[in-house]
Amino acid sequence: MKISKKAVMLTYIILLSLTIENCANKEPVLATVGTSKLTKKELLVQIPSGVQLSKENIDLLIDKWINTELLYQEAKRQKLDQDETLKIQLNQLKKELVVNKLLEKLTENITVSKQEVFDYFTKHKEEFLNEVKIMRIVVADENLANQALQQLRAGADFSSIAKDISIDRVLEKGAESKYLARGFGDPRVGGDPALEEAIFALNPGQISEVIKTQEGYQIIKVTDKKKVKKDIALSEVEDYINSIIQYRKSKQVLDSILSTLKTKTKITQSTDAFSK
Repeated sequence: MKISKKAVMLTYIILLSLTIENCANKEPVLATVGTSKLTKKELLVQIPSGVQLSKENIDLLIDKWINTELLYQEAKRQKLDQDETLKIQLNQLKKELVVNKLLEKLTENITVSKQEVFDYFTKHKEEFLNEVKIMRIVVADENLANQALQQLRAGADFSSIAKDISIDRVLEKGAESKYLARGFGDPRVGGDPALEEAIFALNPGQISEVIKTQEGYQIIKVTDKKKVKKDIALSEVEDYINSIIQYRKSKQVLDSILSTLKTKTKITQSTDAFSK
């Protein structure tokens, strides 16, 4: 059976296209440990936030992957990956990573205008000129926090109550902080701008209301306040203010979607079951 030149040429073109496509899709392999491979794409995904890839650090990053892979393979040989506690932790970590991806998607279009930044700066400018020392009480239960606040309002000693009930992991119970400036609770590193605003609104000797934060329910006492700057330019705090507004808008989006999901989903909760 004769094969036409046209058919031969068509077959050649198809094979050439497949070869080119395979070459294009093949990721460069940067390192191997046994049968495990580190591709360029995998390395780029693993670079920590804020780290810029360069000729100087690429070998260090690859070496870190090699060491981790060696230890991971040894752990698997010892069947540590079959540990039931570890499986639960890994499952939870997977959920958190997926949730973080969802949050990125939900907040990717949030913007902050220059006017919003300027308005915040104008309202809070005086706070950026001062530093404060504080004492604080941190508890996990809102009722306990409210009871403590009532006692403080009635004249109880702040330090004594802090020593009795506070679960503060930053300040020693009942101790006074060093001088703090606006920006110590930067939301980019897990801080809460609402807490800072409450603190800097107080005068020495004043006690805050109960403030709900990621650490728990807090009560703050300002023990000293001093002016450390005569003036401050917007440019000095613009990035920080931008992060505050971004944080608040993101939180509004999160609170809204959680509220919607809770109305659509059957949820049960039983603290008593923990004691059974």
